[in-house]
Amino acid sequence: MKIKNSLLGLVCVGLFACTSTPKTATFKVNVNLANADGQMVYLQKDGQVIDSATITNWEAAFDAPVGEGTETYGLMLKNWRRAFPFFTNNNDVTLEGDAQNPNSILVKGSETHDRLTAFTEGFDEYDLQMDSLGQLLQEAKAAENQKEVARLQHELDDMSELQKMYCFDYVWENPADPVAHYVLYRYKWAFSPCEMRTMIDNIRNADSASETYNLTMAEEYVEKQERVQAGQSIIDFTQNDPDGNPVTLSELAQGKLLLVDFWASWCPDCRKENPNVVAAYQKYHEQGFDVLGVSFDTNKEAWLAAIEKDGLTWPQVSDLQGWNNAAGALYAISFIPQNALIKDGKIVARNLEGAELMEEVERQLK
Repeated sequence: MKIKNSLLGLVCVGLFACTSTPKTATFKVNVNLANADGQMVYLQKDGQVIDSATITNWEAAFDAPVGEGTETYGLMLKNWRRAFPFFTNNNDVTLEGDAQNPNSILVKGSETHDRLTAFTEGFDEYDLQMDSLGQLLQEAKAAENQKEVARLQHELDDMSELQKMYCFDYVWENPADPVAHYVLYRYKWAFSPCEMRTMIDNIRNADSASETYNLTMAEEYVEKQERVQAGQSIIDFTQNDPDGNPVTLSELAQGKLLLVDFWASWCPDCRKENPNVVAAYQKYHEQGFDVLGVSFDTNKEAWLAAIEKDGLTWPQVSDLQGWNNAAGALYAISFIPQNALIKDGKIVARNLEGAELMEEVERQLK
């Protein structure tokens, strides 16, 4: 009897061991944010929401699953334009700051994120210098000092190129660093598809480089960009105008030169460029030039108010999904304003601004 009982006990232990679920290893993500009490905060991993919590007395906490590598995490509040990115090294981390200034959040406990912080500080230095140059440029324009305008514009262009090379150098020199993969994807707007391909190939050829979410996304972005460069056929889409009527790109473009203009009411650079588009439209519309505005707005009233204020008399469409605009995704839009000039079902030019837009429209209409 004792032998039978012992065997039965062993069987029970074996069954329990087979059917029980092993506990998932986790680490803590502690959040300490001022001006966020009562708000829902979302934890993202590789771009997907994996958990949420309510901030109480400035604090919230998550148990994040230990991953295989150095994944990119994100912290998101409803009123933020984009998630705050951070790295964890699968260790407990603490995020401290003010919900009203997400770019200044500090991350404690992650060596990988320390590298991102150091990179960002260098990048921001270029932004500060360009902001100063931009202010001087505006003053020179107001004073109609054309010589000074030309000098400052040249200096501003040079500074922008230096910032771009700062990003390129970090990615090139650190192919195995997940932060470099993040930089590659985060600042993809600064690079041509060819430049992106060059950096990706360098990473792929590095023996110690591993697959990351940002590297995968960068490759997908380049593939989309290559599909919508000058010389390629248009990718058709349909979206509704402000009255809810569907507008199809291919139908609107028939028999004319059409500029597809990606913009938003909340985008200062877009609003700054709108007068140039208006000038081109007014000068060449009777000769067969038209514009289709594709808005990255989420607020319909703000969108309509901007259309009225800026005098945008051409067709306008939007799905009111902001950066998730479906047409924007087809054309790999990662910043605005951007545009595509279309003729006979082909893209003939991309991202024309100012005098360059006027010159290219005139050339295409001849």
